[in-house]
Amino acid sequence: MAKKTLVFMVMVTVSIVVILSFVGWSKTNQKRELEKKKGRMAIPQKLHEIKIVAVEEKILPPTKKAKKRKKKRLKKKQIETARTKKSVKRLAAKEKAEIKDLRPKKLLPANYRLNHRMAESGRRLIDSKTSLPVVQASYDRVGFNFYLKKIRDMGGRLFVGDAIQQKILAEAVVNNYEGTYRCFGMNEGKKDELDGMALFRPREITNEILVDEILNYARRTFGDRDLRCVILLPLDKEAAILGALKEYLNKSGYNISRFDVVWGNYLQEGWQVVLKLERGRISKTGEIIHLDMILTM
Repeated sequence: MAKKTLVFMVMVTVSIVVILSFVGWSKTNQKRELEKKKGRMAIPQKLHEIKIVAVEEKILPPTKKAKKRKKKRLKKKQIETARTKKSVKRLAAKEKAEIKDLRPKKLLPANYRLNHRMAESGRRLIDSKTSLPVVQASYDRVGFNFYLKKIRDMGGRLFVGDAIQQKILAEAVVNNYEGTYRCFGMNEGKKDELDGMALFRPREITNEILVDEILNYARRTFGDRDLRCVILLPLDKEAAILGALKEYLNKSGYNISRFDVVWGNYLQEGWQVVLKLERGRISKTGEIIHLDMILTM
């Protein structure tokens, strides 16, 4: 009995030791695992603030090789730019030449009648001080007296002017008897009554009996001066002629400012006088363009 009791106590003691050893190992193992987990856990942001510091870029001075490469690239770019500009200029010149070649040298016929729209167009040309052609027309085909009658019907007036001083001195007093005009003197008071007249476009008349009479009367009053006999048209009439010419030339691709002179003739159609413009000259080249424009006055 005593022997059994002793064996039982030994077994209990061993069991207790084994259990305690197991418990201690288990705790040690748990502690190690916990430490490992702590090592794997992210560090809280508040404990490890990340500060971003601005860094100034330092540009190092270029080396000789870098300078040469940069200079070579710049020169190449300049050459390419110059080539591009030359190409653009050549293309523009070519296109301009092609456009010029497409313009006809002989324009199609057209008929116009002076109207208010043409007068407004011509006034804009005059007011803008655009270069305008001189319109030179001969009245040989209708005769001077018929021409003068129609011009006077349009509001045209005859004046005597000083060519050197370039000013109007007096209006010629003329009357028509049986189809022929005669001069009866000078009216100096009319020299200031020129509102609404086309002072920029005086039409000088020469080699006519009436003109000789007018100048003889003028010399008695103004002495031996460089006197001229001119016709002034109302501004609206003169402007309408330019407006009609502009419209006609534009239809064929020409700008009126490119011409320095246009030639034509006055023709008679029944009791009307018409202006037929037949040629125009390009101011820069002297090239003659053939026109076929009839303008009923």
